[in-house]
Amino acid sequence: MSKYEERAYNVGRTKPNVAGMKNQLARLKHDLEQFTARKPSGPVVITLKDRIRELESTIAEAEASKKREAQARANVDDSLGEGGPSYTRGTHSVSTRFPPRGKPTKIS
Repeated sequence: MSKYEERAYNVGRTKPNVAGMKNQLARLKHDLEQFTARKPSGPVVITLKDRIRELESTIAEAEASKKREAQARANVDDSLGEGGPSYTRGTHSVSTRFPPRGKPTKIS
């Protein structure tokens, strides 16, 4: 990829979020429309189409991964509900976090 493309599009950054990738995809599609209106057979059009396909597959993989992780968490929560702790999700017993109240004992 040329220096211009690296500056114009997120390339080589750390794992971006899905919303950011979708925004980038929308920008790329808009850019593609602009370039095809001016010169439909230009080299930039081919590069943009390749980048759009790549980004669409990355978004699909990220969403599938997110869905699998959510399903795995749901399965873990279900298994904990059967024989695990008696508290519901999001609420915890205070006694596990704090020591019992009372007068401190003297150490001789």
